[in-house]
Amino acid sequence: MFIMVVGTSSDSGKSTIALGLCRYLSNLGYKVAPFKSQNMSLNSRVTKEDGEIAVAQYIQSLAARTEPSVHFNPILLKPKGNFKSQVIVHGKPYKDMDYNEYRKNKDYFLKKIKESLEILKENYDFVVMEGAGSCCEINLLENDIANLRIAELVNAKAILVADIDRGGVFASIYGTIKLLPEKWRKLIKGIVINKFRGNIDVLKDGIDKIEELTGIPVLGVVPYCEDLNLPSEDSQALQKLKSFGNKKSKINVNVVKFNKISNFWDIEVLKYDSYIKLLNFDEDIDGDILILPGTRTAVNESYFLKEYNWDEKINEFLKDGGIVVGICGGYQVLGERLINEKLTDGDYKYIDGLKILKTKTVFGNKKIIKNSIGIFNNLIIKGYELHEGYTYSKEKPFLKIERGFGNCGDGFDGAIKEDKGLVIGTYFHGIFENFEFRKYLLDKVCERKGLDKISEDKYNKQLEESFNKAANILKDNLNLDILIG
Repeated sequence: MFIMVVGTSSDSGKSTIALGLCRYLSNLGYKVAPFKSQNMSLNSRVTKEDGEIAVAQYIQSLAARTEPSVHFNPILLKPKGNFKSQVIVHGKPYKDMDYNEYRKNKDYFLKKIKESLEILKENYDFVVMEGAGSCCEINLLENDIANLRIAELVNAKAILVADIDRGGVFASIYGTIKLLPEKWRKLIKGIVINKFRGNIDVLKDGIDKIEELTGIPVLGVVPYCEDLNLPSEDSQALQKLKSFGNKKSKINVNVVKFNKISNFWDIEVLKYDSYIKLLNFDEDIDGDILILPGTRTAVNESYFLKEYNWDEKINEFLKDGGIVVGICGGYQVLGERLINEKLTDGDYKYIDGLKILKTKTVFGNKKIIKNSIGIFNNLIIKGYELHEGYTYSKEKPFLKIERGFGNCGDGFDGAIKEDKGLVIGTYFHGIFENFEFRKYLLDKVCERKGLDKISEDKYNKQLEESFNKAANILKDNLNLDILIG
């Protein structure tokens, strides 16, 4: 059975509602798959097939207790700048396209979406589908392959989610439904009012009226919930943040705020044990650990880092016993030279890195998409790789590869240097999700500052609690029988 969650607008809460439904149905004993036909994000994860999907569908997979698959997000668009995106089809790079070229190929992408839907239909009891943005952008409906056109393919039961927190909720519900073509309007089986604060009794007259006007029942009202502690879907959600995390912690993590941060989940894992501050290029390091995160354009970021003397800042930080971790693009910029002759990574064919590590990175290679395993100090480190740069290193490797590609397919990943402070560079996203490695790094800070060492895996504990809380909120506030009966 297919259920689709669509919205009256962007940021109406579709992803969280879909996630809650995934966990709710899983708790009932069903085999559940999440699905989003087309997503746009620089945050992606690697599936069992060694393909890319958007991080939102990966998180929903965890909530559904199912192994992530490329068929959960058959089309992924990764913005590259200049109005172009890298188009990922069934987990693999297909082509760089602008909007006009992309919409001209709509039939091809629909074919791939249908292939995924057929596979999911055969293998799961429920498929919880998520739409994108507003489901009735009338200027885009003709080429929309992310909303009710997809629900129509499988005769899905759709619910319309409206965000009351931004105001005008009843007008947005009514307008959305009335603007939809009749064939898609009839797919909507219920309305959900989301992010409500206050006394629900004040909504009764409005709910009665909207049901009368639309002929569609309101399934319930979901309260505003600020403590679900779910990973961010997109790095853009963090652009306005200056700091976040555990304000009571005495472990301070600084993160370089690149212009195009990718896979920020790498950092969010640390928020339960540390206080995290994002540094603009013109700011100085004032933490215990400095992280250079993933970025879509390491070449361009290198230019800005050098403009603001980050080589000097990092060297001074290391003299005081600091810890520096560069992940993927952040690892590349720590090296001596970045070679980008095909201009696949940024605007410069050649640029010097920060020269913290004796490495050289060459771009323009086949993209590596791998679930990977490495060994560090007898610890098994699991992660995932998403990179087109190959790095050649004269440093001691960080990991011995058991599965994956690493630096350049030579059996090793990253680099580690301990002569002044500690520097680690790696292509492994997700390294901090490994509790023993996370504990190893944070315990170094605890030893230096005389703090108690890390004792429990708060990250995985909080994640599971959030999944179940999301499911219970829906269970307690919505009439879900209409969807699963």
